[in-house]
Amino acid sequence: MARYNIGGYIFDDENKAKKAAKELKAVEYILGQIKDADEKGVLTVYKKLIKQRLFSTEIGMSFLSQLRQNLIDSNVFSEDEIPAVYSLEESIEKKQSEEITNAKEKSKSTKEKADKFVGTADSDAFAQIKKLKRINSILLILCITLLLSVIGMFYVNSTINSPTILNYEEKLIDKYSSWEQDLTERENALKEKELSQQ
Repeated sequence: MARYNIGGYIFDDENKAKKAAKELKAVEYILGQIKDADEKGVLTVYKKLIKQRLFSTEIGMSFLSQLRQNLIDSNVFSEDEIPAVYSLEESIEKKQSEEITNAKEKSKSTKEKADKFVGTADSDAFAQIKKLKRINSILLILCITLLLSVIGMFYVNSTINSPTILNYEEKLIDKYSSWEQDLTERENALKEKELSQQ
């Protein structure tokens, strides 16, 4: 099992070691911020740290204990004015409570986003359906127009007397046979005239 030495404290768990390293950086930052502060400023920072329960490893807890002891030793405040350091168990319970609360909020946020997405999807689907109905109406009108055009063409074709590609042969034969009959009748009439004049 690996052992991690962070700020003179030994940790067996890698996650706790990482958390302790972050707290060590936070302690160094806080010390840098309060080095020139008076006791009242230090007390204000200390109270905020206690209220926020920022620390949850031995490094952060020992820093808070030392900070409290320094405030007591300054003789500026009575021990009652300086809040006690919370216990490590309280810190863990608070962190777990915060994690549960955060998980619930994330779940709620995710549900709201899903509901919003579904609502957006519904409105998008409605818009798409409306658009498709319009296209359907236009296509229906075009189909009816084409059908009427075809019916009109057949009607015109059936009522017209001029030859078409479908009946041109019959029409031509009928026309030539009627001409032939006319010619034969005229020929016979001419022959009769000639005979009667002789």
